[in-house]
Amino acid sequence: MPPPEACPETIVMSAKNFLIAILLATAIAAGLFLAVRLSEPPELTTALVLPEPTPLPDFALIDQHGNAVTRDRFRGHWNLVFFGFTHCPDICPTTMQTLSIARSDLAAAGQDPLPRIVLVSVDPERDSPEVIGQYVDYFGDDNLGVTGDLEEIRKLTSALGIYFEKQPGDVDSYNVDHSTVVLVVNPEGGFHGLFSGPHLSRNFVHDVPIIIDAYKGAPQQGLAASDVVVTPPLPGSRMSAGYLTLRNGGSQPVRITRVDSAQFGSVEIHESVVEDGVARMRPLPELKIEPRASVTLERGGKHLMLMRPDGAVESVTLDFYTDDSLLLSVTTDVSDPAE
Repeated sequence: MPPPEACPETIVMSAKNFLIAILLATAIAAGLFLAVRLSEPPELTTALVLPEPTPLPDFALIDQHGNAVTRDRFRGHWNLVFFGFTHCPDICPTTMQTLSIARSDLAAAGQDPLPRIVLVSVDPERDSPEVIGQYVDYFGDDNLGVTGDLEEIRKLTSALGIYFEKQPGDVDSYNVDHSTVVLVVNPEGGFHGLFSGPHLSRNFVHDVPIIIDAYKGAPQQGLAASDVVVTPPLPGSRMSAGYLTLRNGGSQPVRITRVDSAQFGSVEIHESVVEDGVARMRPLPELKIEPRASVTLERGGKHLMLMRPDGAVESVTLDFYTDDSLLLSVTTDVSDPAE
């Protein structure tokens, strides 16, 4: 007997089910695609983030109130740093206005923390604290104006790759050529990244939260050592010196209160200073390393003094402690850094 023919209603229902299945599969695929896209980290528009933040150099300048500005002044804030001058007719006021608008837009969007706007003068002859103070205040509250000795400014600009050069002209009408980048300095006082010109406020509004969120979410690392050198005792001496760089990759300060070595009777943290032509070596009770910052122990500065070696020492292990908690162990061969 031949199979019964399907009724028209059955054919219609099968077609509907097939269409529904196609639409459902398409929706699921689209949902999965959207979920993958949403899970991807947002991309920066124009900012460049350094693979490893660079600590700011030592410098001594002043702010618009005459207070000291050193690299420690940058700690505890996100900073957008621009190098310019108040007599600039175009680029500088445009950039400062762009930063001011971006900061206002970030505040309106609920960004926390907000970056601080910093103007470092490349024209200290005309940019007194009072002058630069009036200038930065025009572009909003809580801005930091920095000026001071020209050589101290060059210490900062040279370390950060900032160019500036005074051009010939009258006393009151000369110009200063300068870099247009805006640097990002993180709350540990590290050169973190930069925005290249031309600047648009929307680029800062888009990229600054990404930079801050990535920094918050970065994996925390502990104490690490590099460039470790322990010198052999000189003839007739029972002392060696230790030099190295210690980096704190965590989010809290690290205090090194004790260093031990099984190969030496004692290890002390010392600092060499020269005062009025007299060299003095002073013991340090502790060594403090700020979050995501480094301290270098080097000749003529902070160093380790290793005393009373246990025989002929060829390899040394250094144990770094906070009180009784071991932070780091480092092993190295004895060598002369001068070789």
